[in-house]
Amino acid sequence: MLQHRDGKILLLFISFLIIYLLPGIYGHTPWKQDENYTFGVIQTMYETGNWLVPVNAGEPFMEKPPLYYWTATLMAHLFSGMMPLHDAARSATLLFSIINFSFFILLARRVLRSESLVDYRIWLAFAVYISAPGILRHSHDMFSDTALTAGATVALYGIVGLIRQEKVAASAVWLGLGTIATMLSKGVFIPGVLWITLFLSAFFFTQCRTKAFWYPVILSGLLALIFILPWPVLLYSKHPDLFMAWFWENNIGRFLGFSVAKLGAKANLMRVPEAVALFALPAGMLATVSFLRHPLQRLRNPDEFVITLFPLLGIIILQMSATSRALYLMPFVAPMAILGSQLLPAIKEKALRYFSCFAVALWSASLAGVWGIYLLKVGGDQKGWLAPLERWLPASYELHLSWPPFVFALVVTALWICRGRLSAALNPVLRAAFSWGLGVTVVWSVAFTLMVGWFDYSKGYAGVFKDLKSHLAGQYLADDCMASYRLGESEAPMLYYFAGILHQPQTTFRQPERCRWLIVLGDKLQPAPKGMVFFWEDNRPGEKRNNLMVYRDVSKNND
Repeated sequence: MLQHRDGKILLLFISFLIIYLLPGIYGHTPWKQDENYTFGVIQTMYETGNWLVPVNAGEPFMEKPPLYYWTATLMAHLFSGMMPLHDAARSATLLFSIINFSFFILLARRVLRSESLVDYRIWLAFAVYISAPGILRHSHDMFSDTALTAGATVALYGIVGLIRQEKVAASAVWLGLGTIATMLSKGVFIPGVLWITLFLSAFFFTQCRTKAFWYPVILSGLLALIFILPWPVLLYSKHPDLFMAWFWENNIGRFLGFSVAKLGAKANLMRVPEAVALFALPAGMLATVSFLRHPLQRLRNPDEFVITLFPLLGIIILQMSATSRALYLMPFVAPMAILGSQLLPAIKEKALRYFSCFAVALWSASLAGVWGIYLLKVGGDQKGWLAPLERWLPASYELHLSWPPFVFALVVTALWICRGRLSAALNPVLRAAFSWGLGVTVVWSVAFTLMVGWFDYSKGYAGVFKDLKSHLAGQYLADDCMASYRLGESEAPMLYYFAGILHQPQTTFRQPERCRWLIVLGDKLQPAPKGMVFFWEDNRPGEKRNNLMVYRDVSKNND
């Protein structure tokens, strides 16, 4: 039951989520690379009603199961009348991130055996978690990993409860729901690690070798299978080749390596250690130190067993895998944050004060820099002081003052200025973590509130393909089609979304057999194929590679 003071804590938590999540989720088009293909699948589901096979710009896309796509498509149906389709779809990210952060608090409370939400250790762990660069960045992205991470956190909450024999029925339900979410979000890896962690608990704790433990576990697993199996069974019955592409190539093949040449994301020796150190900073390093100090003690403690073994197994398997990306670490950051945060109270108070001063100085300077860039840009930057940012933020974009985001950014900035009053009652360790976590959040929030349009101009494809559409006006006929050569999974859905053209891939750079138009992705402009002439070329501002080029057929005098 929630205690009286817990209500105030929850209000502060909700307010924080608004500041942390809303800036960056809304207000921009899909960004390369994961958002583009994700939205391509969502748009196809939204328009065709085909919920079985993920299809990106006309091509089956079997990299991931469809839970996130289903959710985002539902969001698109609910909210597309109030906002652009891509923003409506990205509401699924907001939903899954809220679930993830909410269950993180519940997981921390359960692991730490806190009697109420007032326990500072919960919020110490939360500050460590939300400060991780990978969590900050990807909790705003439109892709399946947000659903995967939320499902993992929910399942961990259930597993800890089952091992401790605490609220067994509810814990079994959470385990089942988390298993369903992780399996239908990205495949077998994360649910496999979750259940291996659960099974290994029997070697460490006597209560995990009893019928009272295994009955709800088995029931949870069976119920999860009832909800998991329909999609792969239907997929196999109707499209066995696509089932094999998903299960064999994208799950087994990515791990063993036989499909890496085709699918990409080849692993290297240092990628996972770098992700632990940087992507999960500071949770990864703190958790590593915590584990190395007392490894057996962590594993023999029923409170810490899950948050220790789950990320440990995950990191070992990722290091062994033939495929790796830093974002694969996302589901493991939550347990690492809880484990690692327990080291912080042992730090001397003087060191904590120094760190607080450093955090305040760093993020105050960063916040001032964000406001300075914004005001210079709005004012026209007559002296060219923003020229060094040209590589990332093109000078050709015109940024105008908009009062609602300006006022919101002022409120968030005022929150940072008043941080001293907000943290006055906190103990030194929580105050230090609060200064860092709030600083990260405020800088992100103000930057994405004031300048998201500028970021979108640089990272999105709206300007590129809308320009193509304007050039094609009056020349691209109703019965025309456009072939493509080497057009990527990120560019093809944006061509369809912004220009309304569904490409028809071909494997060679030549005049298409059926289509009058050919679009090519390449680094340099190539001479037009025989029977065609160059028509158009463009790219995202500042990007020197991956140029988009369009050629027009003139062999039949279709001028």
